[in-house]
Amino acid sequence: MSAPALRDVVLNPEWIPHTYDAAGENLTFVDVPRRAHAELTFLSDEDFAGRFAKAIFPAASVALETENAERAPIHFVFHTSFCGSTLLARALDIPGVSTALREPDILINLANRLVRSDDGSNRQRVEVVLRLLERPFAPGERVIVKPTNFANRLLEPLLTMRPSSRAVLLYSDVETFLRSLLKRGMFGRIFGRRMFAQLSGWSPLSFGYGTAELLQQTDVQIAALAWLMQVHHFDSIARAFSERAIVVDSATLAASPADVIEQAQSLFGLGLGRRQVEEIASGPVFSKHSKFSDRDYDSVARDEEHRAASEAHAEELNMVVQWIEAVARQTGTPLRPGS
Repeated sequence: MSAPALRDVVLNPEWIPHTYDAAGENLTFVDVPRRAHAELTFLSDEDFAGRFAKAIFPAASVALETENAERAPIHFVFHTSFCGSTLLARALDIPGVSTALREPDILINLANRLVRSDDGSNRQRVEVVLRLLERPFAPGERVIVKPTNFANRLLEPLLTMRPSSRAVLLYSDVETFLRSLLKRGMFGRIFGRRMFAQLSGWSPLSFGYGTAELLQQTDVQIAALAWLMQVHHFDSIARAFSERAIVVDSATLAASPADVIEQAQSLFGLGLGRRQVEEIASGPVFSKHSKFSDRDYDSVARDEEHRAASEAHAEELNMVVQWIEAVARQTGTPLRPGS
């Protein structure tokens, strides 16, 4: 099979921008048919598992060709991890209305570049990717992008570069966040430390701890610090973009999904009626596990998982929650963004 032409790739939204090479001079695309999106948790190499064709082109040539691509309104769902963002993105993937792109790998690539150097060249790479992500999959559709929380460094640049774009800032309280990490065992604890390491590279929130002091802290304390840095970031975004960003608590999504979908669709201008919103909230999206679509999973199952984790780690959870609340007071950081 012959290699696809650059123009054909750039004009076809099913060719997802995937990653820049180390030098940022070439851009890889992955051909992911829209019908395959539902079975994929994320638009990532782990989920692609080598099943989809790739094509590589010089980034400069891609940038020129994007001038000819169609553009749709693009909006975002940013999150603090383990707070229902995948579920919300699935609920907002509505053929004929909106396409939701869940965690394209290219966004963590871009975020890491900006962490290293927020310069003109990297901003131009962000612009090229934005133009590629905002290609409509069908006439009249909007595009909703849910980045990984490891790409939250992009939040302010994306909203600045697209003045008409809006964002949902989805978060959970610290106890819910830590409980979600703990129920994942060692991998959850590693994830929390990875978050802290990445956020420390760009968050302006300083705790004043030296290396030796950080090494003496537990995995759960480090994860709690990462959570607080994310809340601090969301708080600054909610204030700076108060008319274009809304803060949503994951507890509200779990308890009143229709209300959150209504908020999001109104913010994004999807034009859904209340009946459509309620059909989505009572439909199959909310009866399956957001990351394992073959598993039945509802609020009862979720509450049982949370109860088991809370009982198993009660002492550690209680101590760290009280500690991070004290750290928040000391640093002047609210426990709820925008409050």
